[in-house]
Amino acid sequence: MKPHVFRKGDWALLVEERGGYKTVARVGGGRIQTIRGFIDTDKLVGAPHGSEITTSLGVKFRALSATIFDVIENKFELRAQAIYPKDAVYIIKAIGLGPGFRVAEAGTGSGFLTAVLAWYVRPWGVVYSFDNRIEHMKVAVRNLGRIDLLNYVDLQVRDVVRTGFGSIRVDAVVLDMGDPWNALDRVSEALKPGGVVVIFATTVEHMAKSVEALRKRNYVNISIEEVLVRRWKSVPGELRPETFDVTHTGWIISARLV
Repeated sequence: MKPHVFRKGDWALLVEERGGYKTVARVGGGRIQTIRGFIDTDKLVGAPHGSEITTSLGVKFRALSATIFDVIENKFELRAQAIYPKDAVYIIKAIGLGPGFRVAEAGTGSGFLTAVLAWYVRPWGVVYSFDNRIEHMKVAVRNLGRIDLLNYVDLQVRDVVRTGFGSIRVDAVVLDMGDPWNALDRVSEALKPGGVVVIFATTVEHMAKSVEALRKRNYVNISIEEVLVRRWKSVPGELRPETFDVTHTGWIISARLV
């Protein structure tokens, strides 16, 4: 079986072989500075995934294919964040997201979920992301630009409750905002029949208002999910749950328009 190899422009996760340090680098981007010395990323072009690379200080790393979450963790300027990777993954599942999808998002924030959605709709899809605060958009533009996802995103400063989503027609809408129930009439204007709306609610009151609003409109197959992840230490002799972890973050409500 032919091994997967790195191409210029790929993202690589560099994991120290005898330590806990790791970082992310763009393959073919020249030398990068790390706390373990310089790494020449040009040497990874054409190298198989899992290859060994040595820093200028003689420290060995393994080069693995990076996920979108690896890239965000290392390259993003994250402000206040409600949606965590575990929630983002479930949102992808709730939508059934894949290449070519057209998705609208209300509540851009720092662009975390925007980036995840854009990563999965590539290379033919698009994410329309709306936020009513210009300072959020400025951060999102910087973040998405750092990882070359701006070509798959249409960012707009807009209050979707007051002015809607414009003339777009999309396969799915994600609402990560303070009053998502007030945006559902606008969602119905933008969403294709059979399309999916996903609401991220951080309080029971917001969850209840959102579900009630969905039931009053033409939505079916309403579901509420809470995603809990419990991490364990992977150190031999110390295999136990982590002492501190993020468990509850919110509820993911999904429904389909008929």
